[in-house]
Amino acid sequence: MGKYIVNSKLRKVGAQVDTQTGIHQFIVDEPIAGHGTDAGPNPVQYLLSSVGSCLAITANDIARKHPEIKIKKFQTKTIGDTTQYQDGRSAVTKIVVQVHAETNLDEAAHKAFMRSVVKDCTVHETLKHAVPIELQFI
Repeated sequence: MGKYIVNSKLRKVGAQVDTQTGIHQFIVDEPIAGHGTDAGPNPVQYLLSSVGSCLAITANDIARKHPEIKIKKFQTKTIGDTTQYQDGRSAVTKIVVQVHAETNLDEAAHKAFMRSVVKDCTVHETLKHAVPIELQFI
């Protein structure tokens, strides 16, 4: 792990933001209703996608270190509730992550694997202290 650097620059088009990290570039935007151009996901969508993606990557990392674990399927659906406050601020107030994981493990070992995935996921570990996160294993 280490230090990550992300550079963001507001464009002169809607609410578009050019974002660059390492060799990767992407656009962050708002929907048209939010005065954007809908050219890319909005910041909350990127935040929510980072939770599910990190869980999947963490599962893959654990499985690579333990060749006896075979992941047959690992999918997440992440739902975020936002609240608009009277003073105009808004915040993500709850995150629900539905995880559908299938492995070759028996039930007890599968549950232990999933506990390890959640424990080792950097994004989940970071956000759980700021926003209630409900994990649903389906």
